[in-house]
Amino acid sequence: MVALEILVKIQPEKRFEFIQAFELLTQSNHKARDCIEQTLFEKSNESNSFLWIEEWKNNESLESYRQTDKFRSLLGAMEVLGSLIKIRMFTLAEE
Repeated sequence: MVALEILVKIQPEKRFEFIQAFELLTQSNHKARDCIEQTLFEKSNESNSFLWIEEWKNNESLESYRQTDKFRSLLGAMEVLGSLIKIRMFTLAEE
């Protein structure tokens, strides 16, 4: 499995809108066969700093997703709602 990690700092007045966007995207991505899970964490010591993690079946599926208009729209929305801090991909160890 592979994962995509996105760290974003959201403007306080855009917090609700960001969380709504996550919930909508999560519902639609779970319909994609190769998207295993999406999780959103908020840093406990820094309000409105979120870590968005997506787990994908394999690298090919994730790379294909990253080329879609949907993914580009997600990144654009994050820029409008706040600041995109970091994006990274990594391999998850399987049990």
